[in-house]
Amino acid sequence: MKRISVITCILLIGFMMAGCTDLKEEILNEKDSSDIISDSKNAPMLVAPAYAYLRDLQSRSGVWLVLESVTDEMLFPTRGTDWNNANYRTLFTHEYDSKNTYIKNAWNSFMIGITKCNTALQYLSKLQQTEEVKGYMNEARFIRALCMYHLMDCFGKFPMREYAEIDYSKKPVILERPQAIERIENELLEIIPLLKEKGEVPYGRITRAAAQMLLAKLYLNNQVYTGTAPDFTDGIGKWTETIALCDEIIGSGKYKLADDFWKLYMAFNESYCDQTETILPIIYNMTAGLKGIDWLNITLHYNQTFGTFKGMWNGCCTTPDFLNTWDTTDSRYQDSRLKNQIGFNLGILIGQQYGLNGEKLKDRTGADLVYTPEFSVQNSSEAQGARVVKYAPDPNSTYGNKSENDFQYYRLADVYLMRAEAKMRSNDAKGALSDINAVRRKRSVRPYTLDELTLEKIYNERGYEFYWDGPSRRNDMIRFNKYCQARYEKPASETYKILLPIPLSAMEANPELTQNSDKYE
Repeated sequence: MKRISVITCILLIGFMMAGCTDLKEEILNEKDSSDIISDSKNAPMLVAPAYAYLRDLQSRSGVWLVLESVTDEMLFPTRGTDWNNANYRTLFTHEYDSKNTYIKNAWNSFMIGITKCNTALQYLSKLQQTEEVKGYMNEARFIRALCMYHLMDCFGKFPMREYAEIDYSKKPVILERPQAIERIENELLEIIPLLKEKGEVPYGRITRAAAQMLLAKLYLNNQVYTGTAPDFTDGIGKWTETIALCDEIIGSGKYKLADDFWKLYMAFNESYCDQTETILPIIYNMTAGLKGIDWLNITLHYNQTFGTFKGMWNGCCTTPDFLNTWDTTDSRYQDSRLKNQIGFNLGILIGQQYGLNGEKLKDRTGADLVYTPEFSVQNSSEAQGARVVKYAPDPNSTYGNKSENDFQYYRLADVYLMRAEAKMRSNDAKGALSDINAVRRKRSVRPYTLDELTLEKIYNERGYEFYWDGPSRRNDMIRFNKYCQARYEKPASETYKILLPIPLSAMEANPELTQNSDKYE
């Protein structure tokens, strides 16, 4: 599928910055800056760093790692001397503190995202304000709102500076959660009618539905966000507002539920995603010089191979708690369509593992390589923990463990399930049943009856649909009052852990920024 110039710019200009953890920004010299901001044709180049930032949202050393590791879906257990890092373990056990490296990385990522958007907005604002330039500005505003949302959601408060505030001798304003919610809501309400709809801009660009979906998520979690610390259970639900936004997205007719769940996660998935339910993709394109998505190596055993690549890391796995929610006949649990080409199934990997020629694989001690559901956070064996392959590798890849899959950040199935939950919480069980079954029928799973449907069923359905996708599970566990409960290899945690600790380094850099709970001090 043809991708528009801004996406090409993202890939060509952004590849050096997207994977970089150095906080230094490249400063344009005066002549370069003057040349760039004098021509509106440069607008795609100016917004490219903001788009390229989106790839950091699935970082295995920052945002994705943190948002998944604090849930029941994923962890990196210590395996002998491998993965022997307390920063991994404490995320899963909720023993994290303000010095956790990966929480700091996630905080820094969101703050860098805001900075990249503000820089883009500052330069774009100096161009002739054509409709195209205004469109790019609204798209940058969405990405900035997304970063603000995650900061508010994860940390409760954060420092914020507007793009026109160029006096850096002054400290930024600290947005507490109520102010942050208002700021994000107002931003989204302003840009929603200004953003183009799907079909009016090519695949990969921010659309109106993406902003509507983010606002729906803000409303869906409003009962948590407006609640009182430490347990946040007494807030105000905005179920009607959530339903209205979901109605608009579904009613637009621009998106449709995919007939084939796993085609959404295949290599070169952009055409199918564009034709079906993807609302916010994160673009990967190795032909433009970027490495592809590389999740195989973080989960598969050292002795599993893909093509000529033999450097798997034997890292993360899922949990018995999550596995026990499944009907294993669900098409989303496992898929074998590529097994004869790559040697393993998609989805959940459990039991004896085999090579491409059908031979039993062994672990490094010579024993059969059998993945078991059980594990130990502190001391797992090589084979403990069921593995997950959510994004299918390209069987014809020459890039070893990397593959060109666009990441699924927001999908239409999420809209249906958000609406189902909001209806269920509004005592409209029949409406909720219609929405959840719309998804289940597309996944070839038996529909629920009205008597069977509960909020717990909706919670589980979200797990089946979005496992290891990153942004949803932590929200879901908090909203359904499961986040702090004891679970496999994790004791019950105090409710102040609902908010992640603001990194010590951030507070040291800005004395006006204080911790969100005294218990983290």
